[in-house]
Amino acid sequence: MPQSSLCAVSRWLGLISALALLAEGLVVWWVMSQAAEKRLTPNKRDWESFVVRQVAEQTTERPYPLRQKLDFTAFEAALTQLDEATLERLQTLTQKTTIAQLQTEMQAGRLSSEQLTLFYLWRIRRYNDLLRAFLELNPAALEEARTCDQERQHGKIRGSLHGIPLCLKDNISTAGPMHTTVGAAVLAEHLADQDALIVQKLRAAGAVILGKNNLSEWANFMSSQSVNGYSTLGGHTRNPYGPFDVGGSSSGTASAVAANLAVAGIGSETSGSLIYPAAQNSLYTLKPTLGLVSRDRIIPITAAQDTAGPMTKNATDLALLMSVITGHDPNDIETRIAQNFVFPPFPPRSLFPARVGWVQHNQRSGDQEALEQAAQALNSLGAEVVKVHFPDSSIEMMPVLHVGMRRGLSLYLQATQASIQGLSDVIEYNRQHPEAALYGQDLLETSLSHPLSETEYQALVAKNRQQASDLLLGFMQEHRLDVLLTVSNSLSLPTSTSGFPVVNFPAGYRQSGEPVGASLVGRALQDTMLIGLAQAASERLNIHKPPILR
Repeated sequence: MPQSSLCAVSRWLGLISALALLAEGLVVWWVMSQAAEKRLTPNKRDWESFVVRQVAEQTTERPYPLRQKLDFTAFEAALTQLDEATLERLQTLTQKTTIAQLQTEMQAGRLSSEQLTLFYLWRIRRYNDLLRAFLELNPAALEEARTCDQERQHGKIRGSLHGIPLCLKDNISTAGPMHTTVGAAVLAEHLADQDALIVQKLRAAGAVILGKNNLSEWANFMSSQSVNGYSTLGGHTRNPYGPFDVGGSSSGTASAVAANLAVAGIGSETSGSLIYPAAQNSLYTLKPTLGLVSRDRIIPITAAQDTAGPMTKNATDLALLMSVITGHDPNDIETRIAQNFVFPPFPPRSLFPARVGWVQHNQRSGDQEALEQAAQALNSLGAEVVKVHFPDSSIEMMPVLHVGMRRGLSLYLQATQASIQGLSDVIEYNRQHPEAALYGQDLLETSLSHPLSETEYQALVAKNRQQASDLLLGFMQEHRLDVLLTVSNSLSLPTSTSGFPVVNFPAGYRQSGEPVGASLVGRALQDTMLIGLAQAASERLNIHKPPILR
């Protein structure tokens, strides 16, 4: 065969080989994306199999070579002064008391911020090894509480959270000495340049920051095989109600608040990360209308969907915390919607919808019974509850998450003056330290190499938002609905991509004792009404019970 022909054949073979490798890579990418899609879109998931694996992983005893131990050095002397009578009194007081009621107790002199903070530090020391809800404590927490008490004695009250101990999911930045790690070993020593804007707002209102909570590492966007509540630095977070899925990614915050290791907490959501752990831990939460809360210095997945939100033991505290953290941030374009929006600190007690659409979609056994109770409670309040089908969709969320992660993380690391520059540094670190990636990192790797361009990304974000908004609004208009009622986070795909608000409240318990949550979905900026409705329904149900810890 002539030399020229041999060269031509060689080129063709090389091209065929390259195409084969490309095809193989696309197949691998598609398989991983499908696995992640099923994990992140509740209506496509085999829930029973999913939960079995989650519980098995979360409850198996194993070593955590990189887990960070909590440091109680700054509090040891004060903790020894706590007596059993005080602990018992505070346990009774805090379990069902609202923030406003705690403020009344402190204003009357029957309680101090120092006592309250010490009580929670005592409980964290006693139960965190069991629950692994906290990654790090604020060494200045007790000092902050004492300052609040001194200010109160001199008639200075900073705001509605004066002296109230709260906890934060560890993707929300705090200035040193507390670290901001998202549970990842590569960021174990990361000290952000300053507090996130919402943390600044909490402090300005008088909050005492107890510490940072464990979470699903990288907010559950590290591996398609990841486990809710697992991080390299924190281990597996556990559900205080028993051997049940703790939910993710705001796992540690949910576990801490449910177990009464803090008055309340702030978590975050991209798609279900507030709603699902709140449902699993019998809590109240609000995924706010996108743009009401600044995302400044919160480690991102995608600015197209990310939002922070409160996690509480009662609906009243949701409104109070939202009144503090809501507001326009000139550096976050989405918050233009909050410029003229004032979130009232108390939920309304008279704004009830005429028609509630009960979405007929059960994830697991026990859901139907719990939602039946919630529907009856709403009906007793005067709402007309009608059964409606599940509004399925074909929204392409995964590419937005992948590209948003790649672009957003670099911006965050630059803004907070981190020692690494972007996703490639994270991936390389984990490759060199396999113990830092127990479940792999295929979602991170796919994010780094995802082919979607910036123009295509922005177009898909806009398409998803329009498609999801049209879906929900059209569905409500078709059935003449004011609000949707659904189980847990089963509508997280359209609510997260549209930016519509969702409230979760405790709806019951399975025969095993595992909590079931009911969620209310409204139109944009109906957050206050949803909280009021959740509060009224909860008062009618009167079923919430705290976990029993031993």
